[in-house]
Amino acid sequence: MRPNKSKVLIFTVFIVMIVCIGFVYAENASDIETKETWWVADDFDQFTPQRIAVLPMDNLSLEPDIENALYQEVYLRLTEKGYIKISVEKVESVMKKLGIQTAGQLAGISSKRLGRELNCDAVLMGRIDQSGTVHMGVYDALVVSCSLKLIHCDTGKSLWSTEQWRAAHRQWQADPINLLFNFVAHETASRSKRVAWLAQEMLKTLPNGPVKVVNDNLLDQAMQIEAGD
Repeated sequence: MRPNKSKVLIFTVFIVMIVCIGFVYAENASDIETKETWWVADDFDQFTPQRIAVLPMDNLSLEPDIENALYQEVYLRLTEKGYIKISVEKVESVMKKLGIQTAGQLAGISSKRLGRELNCDAVLMGRIDQSGTVHMGVYDALVVSCSLKLIHCDTGKSLWSTEQWRAAHRQWQADPINLLFNFVAHETASRSKRVAWLAQEMLKTLPNGPVKVVNDNLLDQAMQIEAGD
């Protein structure tokens, strides 16, 4: 039995349309795959901090606890940039003393007081703006965006800020079965790893601090100011 020519034609047109839509989405995706901005104060050298406290990160996304990945990566990388960092325990102790339970509450505390309580020159604040999967027809992407800001404690002056936006796993699929599998894969992909990578990229734009960096775990431990200090 020969297939009906009209049905074959309709099916062919349908497949061509799907492929064309896929190309359109893929092309549009390439335009928004990467966005990054950063800013450094012109007089950064006059205020270059030595001791930095990494404050609890805010999370505006719908993904719980993803801000912890940003915090951990930023804290880990600060030593490599030449800064002494206030220990996590010290920061947690001060947050408890000030009654800070969420990052949003930090807006009510002056930078001068934070500097006094944490015994630091500057505080580093951060935020997860978006973390999730975008599904647009045959276009599928894992989107993560976040920002960091360094504030001089005594003056409240912003010394450095950066924002990063990334769309990973851009692709299109005409095959609905593959599209389904890709949907599942992206929903379970590790956002923490994406955020950690973004943090590394963002910190590349932070000017080096005044402390000479040596690749030594003992030095890293020495450059953390403990809770009792």
